Amino acid sequence: MELKSSIAYLLRNGKGLSESAIVEIFKSVFGTKEKDLIKALREMKRKKEILRDQDLIKSTARIKRRIPRVEKIKYNLPLWHRNWTMVVFNIPETKKSLRDQIRYQLKKHGFAVWQNSVWVSPHSLDEMLKRFLTNHNLEKNVKVFSGSLSSDDEKELVENIWQLQQLEKGYRNFVIDAKRSFKRLKNLSNLENELKEKALDLLAKTTEVKYLNIVRFDPFLPRPLLPRNWIGSRAFRIYQQLEKYLR
Repeated sequence: MELKSSIAYLLRNGKGLSESAIVEIFKSVFGTKEKDLIKALREMKRKKEILRDQDLIKSTARIKRRIPRVEKIKYNLPLWHRNWTMVVFNIPETKKSLRDQIRYQLKKHGFAVWQNSVWVSPHSLDEMLKRFLTNHNLEKNVKVFSGSLSSDDEKELVENIWQLQQLEKGYRNFVIDAKRSFKRLKNLSNLENELKEKALDLLAKTTEVKYLNIVRFDPFLPRPLLPRNWIGSRAFRIYQQLEKYLR
């Protein structure tokens, strides 16, 4: 989360915190410079997202727009019977908006472009995706095929289409950063217990947002198609553990 969104999350309950407490929490969690934090607080006050009530800084109703909405996910790698699904569609240029919607829906359900207007996935066609095609009367324009591929073709598809190296790098950086951040914060003795709880809550939320920004690019491929010791599984376990810190 960017700085102002993190401030908004920290102050979301409306009870308020002193400026010194906010500075201490952000220094402990992110190493934020005090001048950067003060600048952000001034801008948020100018936009009436926060206000000063004696010694406390409190949120207003306007601050809600800064708090990121998150949707919980399940990292479920299904059993796989080496069956692939291919979707081929031909939508005229006059229906460009609908064509873009199909692409969005296919990507959302784990499909990737093999070649022009040909999308492929090791998953079967999702029921929601089927309803989308039916509701838009696309049965004539969209053809769905299923079948098996040779192991060499499977390997080539995974390497060329999904580029797992980049996703793996993102997960690895996430795991390293999350472990380092939580270890540093847990070892801090200069924070009072109440502030430490708030700092842990803030760190958990920002870590959750980081994870969700990575996982949206994950096609959730079956285990046989993933590298050994897939780092995405470790990243998901960290994501699961965040719940105990969120207040």
